[in-house]
Amino acid sequence: MPGRLVSFYASRGGVGRTFLAVNLAVDLLLETRDTVLLLDLGCPFSMDAGQALGLASVNTLEALLPTADRLAPSMLKSFATSHKSGLDVLALFGPRRAAAVVPPPPEALAALVSRLLAVYGWVVADLGHGFGPAEARLLDLSEAILVPAAPDSLDMAHALADLDFLRQCNYSRQAVRCVLNRVGEDERISAQAMEQALGREAFGRIPYDRNAPSGLAGGKTYPGDYPRHEMTKAFDALAHALVARNGQARVAPDDSGRQEPPEAAPDLDAVKRDIHKRLLETFDLKYADMEIGQDPAKREELRQEVTRHIILLIDENTGLRSREGRDRLVAELLQDVLGLGLLEDLLADPSISEIMVNSHDVIYVERAGRIETTERRFLSEPHLMRVIERIVAPLGRKIDTATPMVDARLADGSRVNAIIPPLAIKGAALTIRKFPEKKLSCQDLIGLGTLSPQMEAFLQAAVLARLNILISGGTGSGKTTLLNILSGFIPVDERIVTVEDSAELKLQQPHVITLEGRPPNIEGKGEVTIRDLVRNCLRMRPDRIVVGECRGAEALDMLQAMNTGHDGSLTTIHANSAREALSRLETLVMYAGYELTPKTIREQVVGAIDLIIQIKRFKDGKRRMVQLAEVTGMEGDVVTLGDVFVFRQEGAPTPQSVQGAYVATGYIPRCLADFEDRGVSVPREIFWTAATGAGEARR
Repeated sequence: MPGRLVSFYASRGGVGRTFLAVNLAVDLLLETRDTVLLLDLGCPFSMDAGQALGLASVNTLEALLPTADRLAPSMLKSFATSHKSGLDVLALFGPRRAAAVVPPPPEALAALVSRLLAVYGWVVADLGHGFGPAEARLLDLSEAILVPAAPDSLDMAHALADLDFLRQCNYSRQAVRCVLNRVGEDERISAQAMEQALGREAFGRIPYDRNAPSGLAGGKTYPGDYPRHEMTKAFDALAHALVARNGQARVAPDDSGRQEPPEAAPDLDAVKRDIHKRLLETFDLKYADMEIGQDPAKREELRQEVTRHIILLIDENTGLRSREGRDRLVAELLQDVLGLGLLEDLLADPSISEIMVNSHDVIYVERAGRIETTERRFLSEPHLMRVIERIVAPLGRKIDTATPMVDARLADGSRVNAIIPPLAIKGAALTIRKFPEKKLSCQDLIGLGTLSPQMEAFLQAAVLARLNILISGGTGSGKTTLLNILSGFIPVDERIVTVEDSAELKLQQPHVITLEGRPPNIEGKGEVTIRDLVRNCLRMRPDRIVVGECRGAEALDMLQAMNTGHDGSLTTIHANSAREALSRLETLVMYAGYELTPKTIREQVVGAIDLIIQIKRFKDGKRRMVQLAEVTGMEGDVVTLGDVFVFRQEGAPTPQSVQGAYVATGYIPRCLADFEDRGVSVPREIFWTAATGAGEARR
């Protein structure tokens, strides 16, 4: 085992911090018969510990730092200044001018102290008054952090503030202890009264010596020079209490500094589950969310209160003393209780495009177009339910056995679907389609192999020429992303109205009205459908209508809008091919309830839709625009299509690679006449090229 670091910390001088550190270090040396190092880390050029021990000079850590990592453990020990008792002493700084002092880097200092702990059985550190990165790193290494308290109202107030501060910094209750110093100096203040004022039992009680030996200031110590003194007995008790904190004997390292393996860490997953359960029993967080609302001050107050409870529960449930581990546990529990738990890390990962929670212990993600499992797990089914409630509650939605499924969106626009028992047999399921932080452009899609430069030129001209475009594809094929990109070609002086179930489109034009559907409330009232919004937007004098997805009776209203002067509209539909998109559109129109013949509906489609874009996600995870077709008319009862560009696959596909090229079919679109009428030009050569740039199109 490595040595044990005991640190004395006090934000105020005059409480006997150095006196306690010096005498305790000598007592540990004599009581344990182990090697002991005293570190004076106080103010520069003070040398308090050295003066208390009667040492004319003390070697310094700053002189040791440059070569410490190259020295063997035995040489590290020989560098220290020895006291007559056998105690070794090192100071942080030598006696120099304050202006010349440059504090060592905290990590370098912590690394050196860690190496010293491989040499010494005990290291006692006098930390001085400050608290900065260096002090924090050394306290992280400390097995015990001792805060002196003296029988004075101001000293007691400072000691209480220091104890509370260290606990707020998440140092464990087992580590942070109070040592009463000069007990009896003020007869009106007993040790019991001091403990009551501090709100905790003292770890040690050092009495006040009214008849201090006259030779004590000459480098003598109570344990070393007055072994039967009452003061020595008090330091003996403090040393025994420190030794009893860990009954394992220390195995001295060899010259290479190798140690016995550390103790097994506690099962943090089990600790998390237990603490999470107890927190939910303590706090009515659902009520707290409703009461706090969007008030940041109240939310921070709740966060601090929950943090305090977490720290207390960590101390009750585990002997974890590492502040790094404790801080990580606090952060994860705060995420679990007040945030979205492990979803926050997954949402922050830019490489993940979709999160699929099949149950509380089965989670998949989509990364770079491929679906993969994760090792992440929610703590329990109630934990997953709590996260789902936190997502839907701010949106005024409710999810329970009466309303077991809900669509929602996160603050960043990510689309959320949740479904719970009894509909979800294996437990609650959650799907999040992340909204990309970066708005993609057509050039990005060309770089990703989704389309070719020739296709991009044609589509930009088609949007400018106010063609009505239908984007078709399967789930997760990239329809909404493509719709977002195409809408970026709309001129900035046009009025655009977007209609969506869950607002995902992020148009950059200044003249945009965004409409979003609304589900029914708890009483089953107040629903606003996409069809209602499409009908309403016709009264808003739109130049363009962009419907996120046609999935119901609104398809008829959309077709009628396209047929009555609202050219240049865009929408998407779920289908596996352009031909299937026409069939599905026909089916959706029938949902409107009007007795229209199939031929009448197809005539509506032919009059409304100019282009159909078919997009597909392949086995290799890439999305490709596999068909760009013009709706040319009807032959009998059949709607006719003219393929302008297609993706021709080459060879057998594999999960790692799908080979192919974008080609122009040679078909010249009839809509080019509309381009000319509207003053939009597109090079006709792009329709004659047999293969559109093998180097660019082959992916």
